[in-house]
Amino acid sequence: MADGAYRWQGNWPAPDAARVAEIDAAWDDARVDAFAEPARAAAVERIERALAAARTGDLTEASAQLTHARSVLDGLDPGALEPRRGLAGLFDSRGARLKRFREAWSRAAAGLTETAKELAGRVEGAAQRSGALDKAWTEIRDALADLDAHLAAAAARLAGHAPNEGDAPHPLIARRATLDACRAAALQSLPLIRNAQNADARAAEALKACADGVASWRDDWKEALGLSGKRPKSVRPDRERMGRVRDDLKARIDRALAELSASRSRRADVESRMAELRRPL
Repeated sequence: MADGAYRWQGNWPAPDAARVAEIDAAWDDARVDAFAEPARAAAVERIERALAAARTGDLTEASAQLTHARSVLDGLDPGALEPRRGLAGLFDSRGARLKRFREAWSRAAAGLTETAKELAGRVEGAAQRSGALDKAWTEIRDALADLDAHLAAAAARLAGHAPNEGDAPHPLIARRATLDACRAAALQSLPLIRNAQNADARAAEALKACADGVASWRDDWKEALGLSGKRPKSVRPDRERMGRVRDDLKARIDRALAELSASRSRRADVESRMAELRRPL
């Protein structure tokens, strides 16, 4: 960048002229080394805040809950409702099997309902974290605007300075390089913040699908097992239908586990890159 020019890339707006004039009016030759320090410090602090927000509330902690839920479903096979044939079936009535299955389902439904509530809580936490990252994105954008105004004022100062041959470089040149580095880090952090939000969004959507699937599975099986009314009914459960509902929930869990694994990888990359941006500042 030439000393007398300050350029903006793409559609990034040019600095506010009134703000640039205000900065120039407050110029102090004795404080060149600290020029724009509040603006620089604000940008660094906001990058740190964004990094902290990106590191909190990892959705991948739900993996253990989903894995346990899947094992519970594996242990509830509708095929177990069919009595054994032959001599073994003489002591294994359909009614006895239904009673045992109802008891097992009741315990499992209570546990999975609690799991669904916890998953819903994690989804809500992801929404709150996304809001915090939105705020951090806006604050960094505003910090960039202030840095740009200071850099524009610095460029104008350097354009009006004509060094004589053999003079030492103007101290503002080194200071501007520091500000440029901070600006570059802040600018690069903006898409990383969006990446962190996107990593959470897909995983949160999959978790919500699991929570909804638990409710559907619970209600469907409750009806199929004759437990929807005040008193249990004598029913012959539709094992094929129950199997379809269970397989749907298991498929949702498998998709969620895959999304959580991908989210873990994406978040780790975002956190590493944001920490790397912050380190030299």
